[in-house]
Amino acid sequence: MEERGGGILERFFECLTARDWEALGGVLAPEVERIGPFGDGVVGRGRYLDLLARTVPPDYRNDVHGVIYAPDGRSGFARVTEHLGYPGRELHLEEAYSFHIDETGLVSRLEVFWQTPELEPRGFGSAKSEESDAWRNASGPDATATP
Repeated sequence: MEERGGGILERFFECLTARDWEALGGVLAPEVERIGPFGDGVVGRGRYLDLLARTVPPDYRNDVHGVIYAPDGRSGFARVTEHLGYPGRELHLEEAYSFHIDETGLVSRLEVFWQTPELEPRGFGSAKSEESDAWRNASGPDATATP
């Protein structure tokens, strides 16, 4: 894997963060497949963009912490913190994305994964354990975003 700047995945997050659905459509393959964190799936550029337009709030941004590509450029991964501001509630989600890139250079598949430490039982390798809390505190503000 290698890091690159200014590639298709960086453009994906620029458009997503700007809520520029038309420009985002330009980086997606016509039959893009999106698999969400709950195993939910959407197939097709129009359907995916429609989902985003309905669910992404106006108060929205992504902090992209890193993007890496496979040497052949046909897949990549990104780690981001997604910030969603809904009336009466803000969410700050630590996420990882897995991407497949087709032969034309467009995103043909993406999978979204996020950490949910608030759902993890204390003491089970736990994101809520004292060890994890100590690591998070020692790692600084970029180590995690807490709601």
